[in-house]
Amino acid sequence: ESDDNGTLHLHRGRLFTPRHPLHPRRIKVTSTNFPRTIQSVQGLLIGLFPDSDDNNDEPEQNDAVVDIDTRHTSIMIPDPQPRRTKQQEILEKKLASRPHIIEKEYQMRDFALRMTDALSDQLGTGADDVSFGVGEEGDDDDGDVPHKDNKRKQPLPWSQLSEITKCLQVRDLLPNSITKDDVQRIASHSAWKWFEHLRHPPLAKLAMNDLVCRIVNVLHDGKNCPRVGCIEQDAPWLHIYSAHDSTLVGLLCAFQLESPAQWPGYASYLKVELIKVETVTDEEEKELEKDETEATNSNSNSVRHYVRFSLNGEILPSRLFLLEEKEEGDDDGLPSHMIPLEHLTAMVQDEAQ
Repeated sequence: ESDDNGTLHLHRGRLFTPRHPLHPRRIKVTSTNFPRTIQSVQGLLIGLFPDSDDNNDEPEQNDAVVDIDTRHTSIMIPDPQPRRTKQQEILEKKLASRPHIIEKEYQMRDFALRMTDALSDQLGTGADDVSFGVGEEGDDDDGDVPHKDNKRKQPLPWSQLSEITKCLQVRDLLPNSITKDDVQRIASHSAWKWFEHLRHPPLAKLAMNDLVCRIVNVLHDGKNCPRVGCIEQDAPWLHIYSAHDSTLVGLLCAFQLESPAQWPGYASYLKVELIKVETVTDEEEKELEKDETEATNSNSNSVRHYVRFSLNGEILPSRLFLLEEKEEGDDDGLPSHMIPLEHLTAMVQDEAQ
């Protein structure tokens, strides 16, 4: 199908269609080792393959079986406990001590204490010992200082406040003293704090580089993935990572993507697409329009691969590419959110050094 610019979009730009269905063997799934992320991706797989036969007790005889790899949790979140490197821990503390961060935290402290006190009856044993969130380490330096008439001297970390209030809100279990505006204020400040830290390239690299490199390697593998023969070929068409909102924020910052106005909500998804662009002759285009399955056999003289990012369906440009001047004669006429794979690879490798 051709667009108004005369560009031919094979399969209407879709990864799979009724004519070329996605087979379970063509999916690779990786999840953090948390029940909620595993259950989330299980629900997604059921939605993709609602008619699959799950009554076969022999996995090797069941084509519908999709393994979920949970071995890589520590590289899929930016704030594992403990941190993967001492350098990340030190850098987080350094960034948290910047004057504008300290000033903002001081302005929000009374609110944080009030929210923490409002949740006190619903907190389990050991809640004060839990620490997660980039930039939350070391926030308790003044925890022993009495603070007005508050019952507590130290508020819960912002990431913890955001997670708890969000969960309570969707279940309609918020305490009467916490309003929806309060929940939004907590989420906004937590998001601000995460982005203020992870937009710092060295920290984004320390926190997310292993996962970023894994994704880029998958994109390169995809260049050689056959588009037809879905059952005979083993190479995955679709890689699914089931993780957390903090993972999304970490990837947005690591790829230097345009940040969303709101913290990613439940069921948010970041889509990374590999797009193959071929320059073909008029005769080849006519043949492709007749039979799109011959796309992989085109004798094209020019083939390039591009990467496109989108969050919840909204396409996001990357500053990694926008800040780079195109080489002379490299104007391919494609929108700026179409990032050449070789450019993305080189920039990610530069960030990793």
